[in-house]
Amino acid sequence: MMKKNLLKNRFSAVTMAWKTMTLGVLSGLFLLSSCTEETTAEVEETVLESQQLSFTLAPDPSELIVVEGTTDAGAIEKTTSAAGPDRGRFNITLKYLIPPSERQQAVFEAAAERWERIIIKDVPSFTGTLPSAFQGVPPVLDNETVDDVIIEVVLAPIDGPGQILGQAGPRFVRTSDYLTLSGVMFFDIDDLDFLDQIDLFEEVIVHEMGHVLGVGTLWNAGGRTLLQGSAEEPFFAGKKANVFWNAEGGAYELPIENTGGPGTAYGHWRESVLNNELMTGYLNLGENPLSRITAGSMKDLGYGAASVGESYDLPKGTEGVNTAVTREADGDMGIHIAEREILLQPIGVVNIKK
Repeated sequence: MMKKNLLKNRFSAVTMAWKTMTLGVLSGLFLLSSCTEETTAEVEETVLESQQLSFTLAPDPSELIVVEGTTDAGAIEKTTSAAGPDRGRFNITLKYLIPPSERQQAVFEAAAERWERIIIKDVPSFTGTLPSAFQGVPPVLDNETVDDVIIEVVLAPIDGPGQILGQAGPRFVRTSDYLTLSGVMFFDIDDLDFLDQIDLFEEVIVHEMGHVLGVGTLWNAGGRTLLQGSAEEPFFAGKKANVFWNAEGGAYELPIENTGGPGTAYGHWRESVLNNELMTGYLNLGENPLSRITAGSMKDLGYGAASVGESYDLPKGTEGVNTAVTREADGDMGIHIAEREILLQPIGVVNIKK
């Protein structure tokens, strides 16, 4: 039986699996999702150029980096270019290091909106300078303000088609709640056509954004003990997620994935039980809803989350951690997403002073 502290070690071990990539960074092409002005031709040309670029994630420091900043209650940053006031809601700001195509940007914004329907409560803004997740790249914030989360987005080569789809996770977290202030989503541009062909591009984006926000990456960070149980039967101990797990028809405790290696196990809901829920380690062909179960887990993490979710069908009486049955990949599955992603952990913390 694995003790809790051994389960915690899994999260730090994941980062050791990072692949080393050639450094060839394009500086100066930074774009917030609300500030696109390039013409279609210019964007398409830049997208083609991005296929020749490569980025290197900053390695884990020996100790967490500590950053000081302040909060500006009047600052407003918005996720999308849609009109309307902020109204004190939770916002995800996307910062593209290479300008995406118009369609790619629309998909990322739609993904952010799906999470913003779940996480709704505003958190303190941050004003200051924050290092980029990538080596040789200017700061993600340079004496600037963000409210509430900023995510660096890169679409560039990683290792060719059919291998690693992407790397994602939180980079800097607030010391006040150990929730994400900045994160990274790094996708292999050579896999995007394939994702389009099977109609899972947006689902992959939403899934990886969930890891940036803390699903499977912050469960046992900052003093939390949401991942509990044994190596054979891990389960999620958060009260809100389990309330919805039971309300959807699940019995016993909400099961966490126990198979599939370090990229899958202990960082997703169990596919053999929750089937097409978006935050399992597999993305099924067809619908992959963000259910009330995942919404509840965000509240358990500490977010001000609404008790809402997308339509999800879980058979009544579905067993949780008491079941010994696991399921191999079958024809209903589209991608073993967890096998083709690398989950990243925080490299620093941020102290925010009023």
